[in-house]
Amino acid sequence: MDNETAGTRLPDMVDIPRTIRRRREQLGLTRAEVCARAGLPLKWLVELEAGDAPLSRAALGALAVALETGVTALMSGTPAAGREEPGSSDTRSLIPMSERECHARLATHEVGRLAGGTDHVPWVLPVNYTSHGRDIFFTTRPGSPLADLRGPVAFEVDDVDRYARLGWSVLVIGVAEPVTDPVEIAGLTEAGVGAWPADRGELWFRVRPGRVTGRRLRPGSGRR
Repeated sequence: MDNETAGTRLPDMVDIPRTIRRRREQLGLTRAEVCARAGLPLKWLVELEAGDAPLSRAALGALAVALETGVTALMSGTPAAGREEPGSSDTRSLIPMSERECHARLATHEVGRLAGGTDHVPWVLPVNYTSHGRDIFFTTRPGSPLADLRGPVAFEVDDVDRYARLGWSVLVIGVAEPVTDPVEIAGLTEAGVGAWPADRGELWFRVRPGRVTGRRLRPGSGRR
C-alpha cells in the first residue's frame, strides 16, 4: 500500500469479515457474546460477517479485544496470532510524512482545527473543510469569530485509533483569506463544500499553505 493511502483505508473487506467469523467460531463464541464483550450492536456484527456493514479501525480494535487477538492478526488473516499488548516488544515509531501524503490524508477527513490569535489571545476553533489542490476551504457565518479572519493561521487534522494504537497528524501553516469570486464559490458549492448547517449567507475562506508537515505512527514488527 502506498504511503499516501496507508492508514486511511482497511485491507480487503471480503477477507476481514471471514477472519472475524472464523476467529469467533474458533473461540466458541456467539455473535451476541462477542458484541457484549466489544460493546457493539448485534445487528451490525451480523451484517459485518455477511459483508454488508462498514468497518472502522476503532470497531476493528474493539473486535480484536473481544476475540482475544490483535488488529494486525485480524487484518492479516491469522486471528490465532494472539492479542497485541504494549510492552518492550512494541517497536512503534513516528514516521514523518511527505507533503503529498499529508494532502492525501487531509482529503479523507472533513473536520479540522483552525488556530490563530487576536490581540495576543490565542484561539482554536473546529471547522468543517474540504481540500482542493493544495488549498483548504471552509465557511463561516457573518458575525462569527472567524468572519474577519485574515493572515497567518495553523490548521490541524488528525486521526487516532485508541484501540489499535495507530494514528496520524497533519499540520498546515498558511495564510487565511476570503474567497469572493462568485464563479469560484459556485463551483465549491456545487462540489458540496460548505457548512454542515446550510446557510445562504455563509462566508467563504481559503487557507493557502506555506508549510505542510505530518507524522504517522507506524506499528513495529515486534508484535506478538
